[in-house]
Amino acid sequence: MAIIVKHQTTGHHYLLVGTGLGTDQALPSSRLLKNWLPATVAVCDRQGEIFWLPAAEIIVIEVDGTPPADLLPEPEIPPPPPEPEMRVNSDVEVFEDDEDEDWI
Repeated sequence: MAIIVKHQTTGHHYLLVGTGLGTDQALPSSRLLKNWLPATVAVCDRQGEIFWLPAAEIIVIEVDGTPPADLLPEPEIPPPPPEPEMRVNSDVEVFEDDEDEDWI
C-alpha cells in the first residue's frame, strides 16, 4: 500500500513509511519529556532516503492512487438542537418594595 503525503511547509511529496512510535525507545524514560515532543512520521524521498517529519506538518494526498476523499464517506453533521421556547407567564406579578433596599 503506497501512501503519498505532502509536506505543508515545503510542498514536497514523500512516501509514508511509518509512524514515530519506535522513536520512544531512544528517549529517556521520562513521560513528561515524551509528551513535549511532537508526533513524528517516517517518510522517504525519490531516492529512498528515510527521515522524520512532524506529523502536524504533513497531509495525506493519496492512498494507492486514490485521494482520501474518495475512500472516506462524507461526515455526518448532526443538525443543531432546537432552541428552547421561551414562555412568558402573564399570571406572575412583580412586586416592588422600597423597604428591601434599606437593609443593604
